[in-house]
Order: sequence, then structure tokens, then C-alpha cells
Amino acid sequence: MTAMKMHSRKKPATMLAGAVLLLLVLNAAAACMPVNHTGETEEETREAEEKNSDDQETPGLSADETSIIDTGKLEPVEEEVTLEEWAPMRLIIPAINLDLEVASDRHSYDPDQVGEEPWQFSTDDYNHWIRELMALLNQGPVHYQFSALPGTERGNVAIAGHSPSPWYHFYDLDRLEEGDRVYLETAGFLFVYQVSSYEIVDKYNWDLLFDTDYPALTFQTCHPKDYEGFDHPERLMVRSELREVYHLPD
Repeated sequence: MTAMKMHSRKKPATMLAGAVLLLLVLNAAAACMPVNHTGETEEETREAEEKNSDDQETPGLSADETSIIDTGKLEPVEEEVTLEEWAPMRLIIPAINLDLEVASDRHSYDPDQVGEEPWQFSTDDYNHWIRELMALLNQGPVHYQFSALPGTERGNVAIAGHSPSPWYHFYDLDRLEEGDRVYLETAGFLFVYQVSSYEIVDKYNWDLLFDTDYPALTFQTCHPKDYEGFDHPERLMVRSELREVYHLPD
């Protein structure tokens, strides 16, 4: 794998201090902890999965177009793109044969009521978020609503996914190399990112999910991927930078 250097931009100290509070309780949460570690019943898990399965189908490129995407057939977007609300997403990474729908944790909390970010939550609100987040992660990758939406402006789109058994959604992320293309379909656009760096960090470190001063996409998953158990000690973070945006056909 090509060696890469991670570029990151931390939030102000007040945000980092708040993040510490979250990290003290997150432990195995992000993309690793099985649902039954949250104490919910199988019935609660099914209910959460059914509720969060809404709007997950995304129109766009057909299945036989995922191995090699010919953007020459698409119309480039000349204007700035700023998405105002979440829309169903499809993630395609040809280098590792990944083609998955991306969910959102937007149903798990209302930012107007409990705060913009999980580290601002009360214990009850936090536990509710974790239960619904884990149900979503068992289905596939999840976009954190506290992170940016895709667009041409500054910001960091943060997506988490399971890597270990029995899910394997992000199992091959560690095979990505600098320059590999990452495609994100949403809201009638195809956002084309290019892998620029990766970093293995402590499981309590979420700094690389904070906003960036350029349009970025960051994946978070557990490391090592073949670790025995669910309390993985580290996280693999893969950073990509936006290169082009295209209009998707109707």
C-alpha cells in the first residue's frame, strides 16, 4: 500500500473539550459494538431497523457500471453545490468492489432539541442515539448527521461502517491506496473523491471527523479488522478529497 500522510483540521479547544466527554463513554461504539451491548431487545432492534430503512434506495448508475465508472458520459457540474438536507446516498469504491447504500442517523436525534453533536447529549439521549446507530450499522455504512453533507464547499462528510465479522461492510478499507477513486451518489449528483491519506488512531480519537477547510470525505471503521472480540482498540480513518461533481441521469 502506498504510504500516505493524514491532513486534519481540529475544531476549537471548546469543542475538543466537549469531545473528550463523549470519548470517555463511546468506548466500543463507533462502527464496532454489537447491538446487544446496548441492552436493547431483538424486537427493539427490528423496530429501529424498519424505521431507519426508509428512503435508502438511491437512483443513479446501474449495478454493471460500478466496476468502471465512465464520467465522460456525464455532465460536469459547473456551479457550486450546497446540499441543504440529507438525501439517500450510495457509496461506490471500485478498487475494493464496494457498492453499498449509506444510511443516516438523522432519525436518532433532533439537533434542535438535544444539540448538534452527540457529546452534548444527556445520558438518556446518548443511549437512545447509540441504540439506533448500532441498528443502522448492522445494515451498512452510516453518515453521521453532525458531519457535513456532500458539496463543493468546505466540510467533512463522515461515514462509519463495520469492518469485522459478521458484517464486513468496510473490511477492505485498508486495501485502499492513494489516488483510488471514491464515488458518492446523492441528490441527483455524483461526487467523485480521491483517496489522499489514512491514519490509525486510538478508539477515543474522533478528531479526523471534525470539519475540514476543503470538501472532504472520511471513513471510520474498527482496527484491527480481525481483532477477536468487539472492543477494538483502534480506528482506521481513510480521508478522500473532492475532485469533480457530475449530474446524474434521471
